[in-house]
Amino acid sequence: MYIETTRHNFYSYLRQTGEIVSGIVADDEYVWTFEPNATFTAMPEVEMFILGITEQCNLRCKYCCYSGDYQSNRMHSNRCMDRDDIEEIYDFIDQMTSIRPLHIAFYGGEPLTQYELVQYAITRAKERWNKDVLFSVTTNATLLSVEIIDWLMAHHVKMEISIDGTATFHDRNRVDVTGKGSFHRMYQALSYIVNEHPEYLTNVQLLMTLPSVEDLPAIAESWNRDGVLRQIAPSHITGLAPNFAKGVTRKEYTSLKEQYLTLLDVYKQHSDWLVLKAYFDECIAYWKDRPIVDAGSSVPMSTCMPRNTKLFIDSNKQIAVCEKISDHYRIGSVKDGIDWNKANAHVHSYYSKRVQRCSHCPAIRVCDLCLTAIEFNDEQWDVLCHNERVYAQLYMMLFCEMAERRMVA
Repeated sequence: MYIETTRHNFYSYLRQTGEIVSGIVADDEYVWTFEPNATFTAMPEVEMFILGITEQCNLRCKYCCYSGDYQSNRMHSNRCMDRDDIEEIYDFIDQMTSIRPLHIAFYGGEPLTQYELVQYAITRAKERWNKDVLFSVTTNATLLSVEIIDWLMAHHVKMEISIDGTATFHDRNRVDVTGKGSFHRMYQALSYIVNEHPEYLTNVQLLMTLPSVEDLPAIAESWNRDGVLRQIAPSHITGLAPNFAKGVTRKEYTSLKEQYLTLLDVYKQHSDWLVLKAYFDECIAYWKDRPIVDAGSSVPMSTCMPRNTKLFIDSNKQIAVCEKISDHYRIGSVKDGIDWNKANAHVHSYYSKRVQRCSHCPAIRVCDLCLTAIEFNDEQWDVLCHNERVYAQLYMMLFCEMAERRMVA
């Protein structure tokens, strides 16, 4: 895999060693050999448990994976956990892991629609595990009153807040059940934290979903003008999850390169715009920090299980490897524990697909495809794999381009 910068310099990526070298180097003959897939009956590194405490949500975000547009996922409902469920889940956690500190994360729906249950779960966890437990909540922040914020801060709960830019952009998709935008309510909560408790900002992460990269310059500019937002950068900026029910387009490198170079020019002129910095930092993170190590004769296939560090427990007390995987791929229940046959079957299916497809791929070390892709068919994998290679090449180009412009620290 090679790229050309705007200075007409060529750089090649050597898949076996992870090196980037000058010029165009043929690397097509190297073939990945994967270590055999081994059966497992334990997940020894799990330390985080994500509780889907409710399927209720007070918003109806247009791109939500629970909107009904994603064929393999549930829709919103009134289903919630209760106190007995929390106790049963905590018993399961005790049986599942001895790693401390534990991390318990509250997820939904919107978990704060069940704020009293969140309080109960935190209080009971502290009674069980004292200081050996950490907490976080993923929230749209519209229900964060001053009283709730103060209570969460007093209990050292990290907040992951969804925000898609300033009001114009946020309110395009993040709307309530009546279609009204949610920015103002979220912004009030964030303003309170920024203005009254700035010391707590290290415990706040802003999560941005970006339907279109074309909006980035305008989002970044308006963010930088805002007295509250310019004090805190987005922690994570992602695009929409692939939804083949609506179609997923095959990306084209040349047009993306032009688009991203234009965006990079904007960033070069406005290096203080936090949104652009956060976005480009994510784009080149792997390339900047990649391991430069010879892969040798064979490499392990990277899979979520059994080396995963987290598990997701939905409101039915069914277990999944993470909150992003299709609802059809559960691997057990709190009552019965992990079904190791199911867990191994999912990994084997994924492993077999990757071995078949990845042996000659130049982008395998930078590929973001994970176990969530097991729900897709071969034709859909063709699109996903194509796009992964395109973005690997694109982000390598950005890294080299930024390095030549002295924009990489």
